Amino acid sequence: MFISTAEEMNPSKRNTMEDVTVVYERFDSVGPDWSFLGVYDGHGGRDIVDFLDDYLEENVARELKLVDDDASVLQRIERAFLITDIQSRQANILTSGATVVVCLIERTPSHTTLYAANCGDARAVLSRNGVARRLTHDHKADDPEEIARIETAGGFIIRNRVLGILAVSRSLGDHALKEYVIGQPFLFDIVLEDTDKFVILACDGVWDVMTDQNAVDIIKKFSDPHDKKDSEKKASLAARCLVDEAISRGSADNITAIVAWF
Repeated sequence: MFISTAEEMNPSKRNTMEDVTVVYERFDSVGPDWSFLGVYDGHGGRDIVDFLDDYLEENVARELKLVDDDASVLQRIERAFLITDIQSRQANILTSGATVVVCLIERTPSHTTLYAANCGDARAVLSRNGVARRLTHDHKADDPEEIARIETAGGFIIRNRVLGILAVSRSLGDHALKEYVIGQPFLFDIVLEDTDKFVILACDGVWDVMTDQNAVDIIKKFSDPHDKKDSEKKASLAARCLVDEAISRGSADNITAIVAWF
């Protein structure tokens, strides 16, 4: 696996940096055949992303290492999200929140499986034979299913915002709105094929200004870092190129991206 990362405060638009990237090419807390990738996109301050940086991957590892448990990998990841969300409430993080996307890669002698989880509009996109395949689901306040869920819980949407405040309908943190803005992630797993070359994880600072296929096409211009000796150095700039393209397209947010070749 080869991994490229880039983070940009985007100072012409923002005066604080509330994004965090987490990369464990060898997620040794679980085992040498696992990798962990995460993008945490904060709002309302850095309290929650710093908390997630300390605890989310730790909770994922703890859940995956449980031996006397019949739960699937995805169920364990879901539990880790929910446990971390509860812990952040216990830490009195009330007004800071974060959208989150996480990918775990498990390699076995027979196959490689990618597990994806997200809350909010941070997104993971796979390149399968050069075509973008979204692995996550955007939880936004204009989503009909999310609107129905929020209204059933007694909430409302104004101007495509939960209670007129928040544009995302799921997140970690945001406990002042937790009755409606839940921390339950979307979950997905996929066995990788030979035509699956890379996965992109990024915050909405990227996705607000380009499509999934736009992003895949940008990264496709970089040679597979596994193919040639000089390709690795060039590929290290791939995430930076994606971030710079988002800036050139007028992104008004912090911008963070991870690109991982399998």
